[in-house]
Amino acid sequence: MKIAIESLIHEMEGQLGGYITLLVYRYANLCIKSQPMALLSALVMDEEMGEMKIEETCAVSVTDDYHMTLMPYDPRFNFPLCKAILEEHPEFKQELVKPEGSDDENERYLILTMPEVNKDRHDALIDSVNVLYDGCKAKIDKTSATYRVKLEKKIVTFPTDEERDEAKAALEKSINSHMEILDTVKADKIKEIEEAYQRYLDEQTAKKSEADEKAAAHGHQAGQQMRLDTDE
Repeated sequence: MKIAIESLIHEMEGQLGGYITLLVYRYANLCIKSQPMALLSALVMDEEMGEMKIEETCAVSVTDDYHMTLMPYDPRFNFPLCKAILEEHPEFKQELVKPEGSDDENERYLILTMPEVNKDRHDALIDSVNVLYDGCKAKIDKTSATYRVKLEKKIVTFPTDEERDEAKAALEKSINSHMEILDTVKADKIKEIEEAYQRYLDEQTAKKSEADEKAAAHGHQAGQQMRLDTDE
């Protein structure tokens, strides 16, 4: 296959890959599980340093699927950091915690808890995933169509049908590959939402079961007291 065709396909792949990368970033900002990428847009204001990116003020680590830990490089970043995250993601639960064994009253680290996925949030998230997917797919379809036309103009001078077919097949293989990636990204995000929703349902079931057990125990104790009173 000629270098000009390889260059054309590579050019197209740059654009298609860019659309998918943007979708991944937007999906990260839907915030179901812990993803440091969701904090990239937060800007921290400091009196001395001015406006800073999140990575300039703290170290971010994923504690588990639903919690992140932020360790400020300087205690003065604590509250500006909280404020910056609140502005970008008010749905996060924030908790400033003093390190165990620390004697410094100003030393704190920040724990972020991802919001629970109840029925309303589940439905809203699924809608958002679909809207963002459709927008990305539309861009991929439009760009793919543009490059199919560009390819046709280039291969018209090819001497054989075999060479023309090879060039077309290479372009379509690349387009299909990006569509598969796009579909996988969407499927992974939906799975993430469904897992978080099931976690919420399990927690609600556990709470109800605990409340029922307490109510039953209270009823049993009340019944025993009534029998005692009667016996007396």
